[in-house]
Formats: sequence, structure tokens, C-alpha cells
Amino acid sequence: MAEYGLMAAIVVWAAAVGLMAYRLEDSPWRWAFAALALGGIVLVKAILWMRRYIDNMSKPPQGESHE
Repeated sequence: MAEYGLMAAIVVWAAAVGLMAYRLEDSPWRWAFAALALGGIVLVKAILWMRRYIDNMSKPPQGESHE
């Protein structure tokens, strides 16, 4: 089973930054924090996609029989 500690840390970080963005109502940094939080979620999705892609590359093609 794959390790998901890095992704959990990124999700927690993105949630904390998103909460800061939510709490900064009239700050010019609000949208920068929101973009960082969104970037963290996109990063987790990209890591999951890459893991799935690499796992599928290492499997032999289905439907081909070597007899």
C-alpha cells in the first residue's frame, strides 16, 4: 500500500492556508492565500494521478496472451 503521509500533510497545510484566507476579510493577501490553498489541492490531485499513471505503466498490458 502506498504511503499517503505527504498528501495528508499537504491537505492539512492547504486547509490551514484556506482558513487564513477566509479570515482575512479586507487584506490584499486574501486571494494569494486562497490561490495557495487551491494549489495545494491541485498538487495532491497531480500526485495521485502520477502514482496511478506509473502503476499502470508497470503492469503488463491486458488482453495479450503469450502462448
